[in-house]
Amino acid sequence: MNCGKIAKNLTLAGCGASIAGIAPELILLNFDDIDKSASSISGNVLSTIVMSGSAKGYKYESAKNAFEGSVSLNKGTYVNTYNHQLLGRVFAKTQNAKDELIKLAQGKVVAVVKNLDATNQETVYEAYGWDAGLVMSDFQAASTDADGVLYTFTLASDDNAKESELPKSVYSETLAATETMLKGLVVTS
Repeated sequence: MNCGKIAKNLTLAGCGASIAGIAPELILLNFDDIDKSASSISGNVLSTIVMSGSAKGYKYESAKNAFEGSVSLNKGTYVNTYNHQLLGRVFAKTQNAKDELIKLAQGKVVAVVKNLDATNQETVYEAYGWDAGLVMSDFQAASTDADGVLYTFTLASDDNAKESELPKSVYSETLAATETMLKGLVVTS
């Protein structure tokens, strides 16, 4: 069986350069709180994300360029998978931040990011870790960082739980509808 048979013509360049980076905010959803059976997915696009019961997600905001996303191919003998990874930088040392980072180090999440390049509305938002979740794979607290970074953390696919595809696009009919859906997933405070 060949699961990787290509099937479409593609244009891989446009008239202008794409804008690199992601917005300085993440939406983190506890992996076990997502109701995947009620969420809607078609191909590699999530049109609806549903949380179980009254569960909500959480917004992590930081400085410009504080978050970086990356994806790498995990070449397997029989199946290729993908490693999803997000690097986050923390510039404010508060007890709430410390407490939540400790919890994040013990949990598993899905991270929704907003790409700065909005050329194609369907790919402005992406979900990292949808299939298997992201876990904290690294944490650093260097007290001598001259750029104001207090902590750095990395969320990544676990060694034994890689993703089957690139990050899922999150898109629900229009960009405005997508943003309304995502806003409804997050605790307001």
